[in-house]
Amino acid sequence: MTEESCIVAQFRRHAELDEHEVKLLLALEEEIRDFPAGTVLSEAGRDAGCFFSLHSGWACATRLLADGQRQVLDIFLPGQIMGMRDIGFSRTQTELTALTKVRACPFPSDYLDEIFERSPRLARIFFLKLVREHALLTERIINIGRRPAAQRVAHFLLEMKVRLHVQQPEFELPINQNVIADALGISAVHVSRTLGQLRDEGLVRVDNNRVVIEDLDGLVELTGFDPAYLETGKQLGRSTGRARRRPA
Repeated sequence: MTEESCIVAQFRRHAELDEHEVKLLLALEEEIRDFPAGTVLSEAGRDAGCFFSLHSGWACATRLLADGQRQVLDIFLPGQIMGMRDIGFSRTQTELTALTKVRACPFPSDYLDEIFERSPRLARIFFLKLVREHALLTERIINIGRRPAAQRVAHFLLEMKVRLHVQQPEFELPINQNVIADALGISAVHVSRTLGQLRDEGLVRVDNNRVVIEDLDGLVELTGFDPAYLETGKQLGRSTGRARRRPA
């Protein structure tokens, strides 16, 4: 059913879709498969002839370095197309891994050509989504390159809140501290220590993969968070606390 399709719901955030366009998108979810957490869906260096639509669960794209370290480049949520950065390459540049149990549908890259030819509007939305993925990566570079650990972690949590379209102060974050560390360029120990610092300051608590934002205004002030790069009308939702002046 259309209402159960995550990818259709995602695309409808950008434009009203007609029946023809909905059918084109639903074809991306025709052969949904279940993958356990930790499954590598696609290895780096493979033929870049296949993408995945993510129906449920969380996944990520990573690059492995020569010394064994890992950099998380993308965290995928339901409704996203995984592997889009490999468009135009003959070999995949990243590894796609299931962070939780996921339902995903592999489909040949040639099918995107068919969608682009049959629906210019869908082609435009695909382009917009790729641009937004680039914006996410750009903000991640700024986070890693210029923000101290507390700001990195707080900014990451606010970003996930917006991406999940959560208005309440609580939301699920079903990824471990190793993933957060590899996304932010710090150690898992540093992530744990930083979360403790943010908790002690009364800003946010993270327990058992559940985030509770106790002072939204304080987190925004700490990070200078601006959700414009995420292009969402709902943004952060209502404030959960009183803004506090922090030292420069």
